[in-house]
Amino acid sequence: MSAFLGFVMRTRLGAIGVVALGAALPLLFWVSGGILALITLRRGLAEALIVLAGASAVLLPLYAVLLGTPMAILQPLALIWMPVIALAQILRQTVSLPTTLQTGAGLAAVGVVSFYALHGDPAAFWQGTLQSLAQMLSGGQPGAEWEQAAAQLAPRLTGLWVSNMLAIATVCLLLGRWWQALLYNPGGFRSEFHSLRFAAWFAGVALIAVLGGWITGPGLLADVGLILGAIFLLQALAVAHALVARRGWHTGWLIGFYLILPLMLRPAAMLGLVDTFVDFRARFAPAT
Repeated sequence: MSAFLGFVMRTRLGAIGVVALGAALPLLFWVSGGILALITLRRGLAEALIVLAGASAVLLPLYAVLLGTPMAILQPLALIWMPVIALAQILRQTVSLPTTLQTGAGLAAVGVVSFYALHGDPAAFWQGTLQSLAQMLSGGQPGAEWEQAAAQLAPRLTGLWVSNMLAIATVCLLLGRWWQALLYNPGGFRSEFHSLRFAAWFAGVALIAVLGGWITGPGLLADVGLILGAIFLLQALAVAHALVARRGWHTGWLIGFYLILPLMLRPAAMLGLVDTFVDFRARFAPAT
């Protein structure tokens, strides 16, 4: 891994090639995002934008041939690369992972509010989008079951869509931060992640949004609560990793935690949120 990262950081053309290849190959978009985060963290915003421009230039003809339109480049540009670079630049300036992630969640919440202001009724927008998609895929009018499922999903899609974008950007940022530590500060990311803890005011705002969303049902407040609450999954993961490391538990505990995590996303997020006020690491595994 270090040899691969060293190659990427040695030459600009190598970085451009890896970013373009990661975007072109299925399921490797996280590699391109992680490399852009690493470059931003280590060399700054200007260098990251140069690499981004080079990768876009490489992908334009490829997208034109394979997808029929070079404008398909806008999808990874807007949904992955620019958010990752923005978060990495914030982390570079603040040198604080909690502050960076809080800022990213706040910007995502502003994006949700802007989407509501732009479309007025996002549920109607998503229902129309889902209906058009069904017609395109099936070649005819969707059935009653599809329309019922779309009607149930549409009010929640704004929050799910934006939180998904934030999750991708966050994973790519953490990957870039880990790679930076591998190259220049071995062990640094481990200690930084183990101590991840968001501010009490941010946890309070998130708790109000989450509870308000539960009370009011699908809508703006629920979507904002979803985004602000989901970021506390990372704090729950940080608590789990820190407890295992500090108490000397077998890594099987972490494997088991990750296996059941998809079944308990909300409880895990609430655990991370509560940790802001309780501090489980200080209570059960003080740092040595």
